[in-house]
Amino acid sequence: MTSTPLADLHLSPALVDLDLHPGRFTELPGLRGLRLARLGQYAGKTLEVLEAAKGVVVPALAHPSTETGRVLSGSLRFMQDGVVRDLKAGDTWRVEAGRSQGPHVVLEDGTRVAVLRDGKSALDVV
Repeated sequence: MTSTPLADLHLSPALVDLDLHPGRFTELPGLRGLRLARLGQYAGKTLEVLEAAKGVVVPALAHPSTETGRVLSGSLRFMQDGVVRDLKAGDTWRVEAGRSQGPHVVLEDGTRVAVLRDGKSALDVV
């Protein structure tokens, strides 16, 4: 992969082809079965890939910054503003800073999502 600034990635479908070594992922404290790989930061933006097992519930939360996401593989039930959507590979979402979202439920083992944040994540304090 070339050294494209994160701000220009726009969660391209090419992220599906990233060969992420299992050692890049860290399990998030208090969220068993949910692992995070922080791929990089540029101009205040952070690119992360989350990987989860079937049945993992990501609790309701509000991130302090805007996030844009794309399901890379698998599927999840995504909840925001009382609307429930089942997202599969290729589907995207956007949540503005401070807006509540979740809980989300992972529907398949090995589900991976890419998230581009415009700053800090609520997961930074988990």
